[in-house]
Amino acid sequence: MLLAYSIGQLLSKKNTRDKFDHAIKYSECDPTENICEINNSHGSYFLQFSGQPSALVPFEVMLHPDVDSKQPDSVEVYFDMPEMDMGYNQYSLSQNRNSWQAKVILPICSLGKNDWDLKVRLQFKKEESTTIFKFSQAQN
Repeated sequence: MLLAYSIGQLLSKKNTRDKFDHAIKYSECDPTENICEINNSHGSYFLQFSGQPSALVPFEVMLHPDVDSKQPDSVEVYFDMPEMDMGYNQYSLSQNRNSWQAKVILPICSLGKNDWDLKVRLQFKKEESTTIFKFSQAQN
């Protein structure tokens, strides 16, 4: 039973990661300190956090397309920690007029690490793009 569960977790994680194996860009913008811009063939999009992320404290992730940019069909964010298995931390953003948002929660790292990768996936009918941002959560 434990073996089946472990294999299921591994395959689930692999499938989640496979969704991000396409046009990947890396940004040096820190979303905890700035509104960060995402550029792709459909336009410009602005990523923003509602506050400083802290473990187990809900905060909002928002995405605002530029006026001339195409609206994505879906937007997902995925939180990951380098060289750590942090479980399933993927959220689908909901569209509200011209912006997208989701309330998210960062889990606690049992080793006390606080460096995160945020993968933002924009899905369009025939194309998807992912931008990866790095940030650190607030120390409690």
